[in-house]
Amino acid sequence: MVQTRKVRYCVKFLLLVIVALVPLSVYADDLGRVRLSLIDGDVQVLIPDTTDWTAASVNLPMNEGDRLWVPDDSRAELQIQGGVYVRAGASTALDILTVTGDSAQFYIDQGHAYINNRRGGIKTVQIDTPLSSLRTYDNSIMMVDVTGDGVTEVSVLKGSVYAESRAGSTSVAAGNTLTIRSENDAEVSPIGSPDEWERWNTDRDRMVTAWGESSRYLPDELHEYSSDFDQNGQWNYDSGYGYVWAPSVTVVNWAPYTYGRWVWLRGSYIWIDYDPWGWAPCHYGRWVFIASRGWCWVPPAAGAAYWGPGYVGWVVTPAYVAWVPLAPGEVYYGYGNYGPGSVNVGVVGVNTVAVRSYTNARIGTAVTVVQRESFGTGRRVPAPDQGNPFLSPGRRVAREETVVPPHVRPQQPIVIVEPGMRQSIREAQRPPERERRREFTGPGHEAPLAAPSSPAPVRRERTEQPAVIQQQPQRPLPAPQLPPARVRSIQPEAVKKERPLVRQRESSVFTPQPPQNLPVRKSIEPRVINRQPTPAPQQGAQPQKKQGEQREERREQRGRE
Repeated sequence: MVQTRKVRYCVKFLLLVIVALVPLSVYADDLGRVRLSLIDGDVQVLIPDTTDWTAASVNLPMNEGDRLWVPDDSRAELQIQGGVYVRAGASTALDILTVTGDSAQFYIDQGHAYINNRRGGIKTVQIDTPLSSLRTYDNSIMMVDVTGDGVTEVSVLKGSVYAESRAGSTSVAAGNTLTIRSENDAEVSPIGSPDEWERWNTDRDRMVTAWGESSRYLPDELHEYSSDFDQNGQWNYDSGYGYVWAPSVTVVNWAPYTYGRWVWLRGSYIWIDYDPWGWAPCHYGRWVFIASRGWCWVPPAAGAAYWGPGYVGWVVTPAYVAWVPLAPGEVYYGYGNYGPGSVNVGVVGVNTVAVRSYTNARIGTAVTVVQRESFGTGRRVPAPDQGNPFLSPGRRVAREETVVPPHVRPQQPIVIVEPGMRQSIREAQRPPERERRREFTGPGHEAPLAAPSSPAPVRRERTEQPAVIQQQPQRPLPAPQLPPARVRSIQPEAVKKERPLVRQRESSVFTPQPPQNLPVRKSIEPRVINRQPTPAPQQGAQPQKKQGEQREERREQRGRE
């Protein structure tokens, strides 16, 4: 009887541990999947933890529900774990709908996007626009342009794209541009000559996918970050740690986890490193100081590369917060499951952790101590007369001290970039107000979400609830079929129906109809897309006429001639 009760107690305890670990491990894995890998200009983000649009920073982890605004004369790049790069050009509003291990879904309300799902990347990348849903697969490159009134133009540079509107669906082969102007108005034409936006993206592709020496020393899980290491440091062999990487820094007394800041994101403090190469070295592996080389990063072993919020040791008191980079073999204590080299204090309990001795704490530049009230606010105010809180052998840890990261959301508005690093956002570069409603939404959005609009009028309104456009897990989708070589005026009923891509959400009251093949006109003229931002009208200038009015004037002029 006693043994039976013991067995039941052990089973209950194990179930509690599993329940506690699983959500945290999923959270940790999700937060490390997408990073903002490039910023050029006044790029802004809106995330659940911020109360308003705020200036973005390179190496910001992003997740489902986050929004990105790229104003005029700006560019941004998202790197998705698995080998996908999504870049946004000037005047682009981009929302992250879903990100999983084998798929990613985005929404573009206006602007220009370049999507490179390289060979060996993820299975499916989907881009939704006000008029269509575009899906591309492994080893493909496409450019998406959405005008102010929702007209969608997708140019396929590599692979193929499966396009769907509410009227039907079609496939677009490499070398073609599909223009969708309305439900029943679509046209395929050859791609025009590369413009500056396409050339810049092509050059960027060559740079980020050129794997050099770093791919020999990084575990397979980190190969996609090889270009960061190749371009910003060098590898050296050390008898104690093997091959280590030393960054090329010019800052005197530089140390890891000093050029950046801690930001409260989704229930935890995450380190945002301001160095462009700081994503992998600050969220994987450990650091060591070698007298002949300075600070060196030690990569994790193959199969042990786990993303973490920032691998440091902590001392937190009511007066100050201190941290130091962890050395190889040292355990990270934090809230969450971050692999075998970490301990989840949310499960074992904070009071059971009393580690204060760290190898790197003896290096003078390694320890950072700031006042408690300034931590996480965007200001870093040094804590005076605290010495080195990690070098106190034999001293008992005070009751109010902890050796785990702070776990309280800051009361001040959350900012990502420290004050003074970037000028305040000008009013002209703020995102436009939300007006138009989405016609395509991703899982988890039970109601249509508002999206940024442009001054152009909305062509039509939808009252029914939008359908969810996503791949059905039960039956794999057939490979997209390329359109016939000659397409003139194809009626939907004259073409064999394809299996619909949409499926009804359980909570939805809208029943989507099986889409017909989208009627597509074929043009022999190459499609020239203007990706330059539209200049603001000057005072006293006449307002521009709508596209329909311009076409009517051209017809009347031809009639008079």
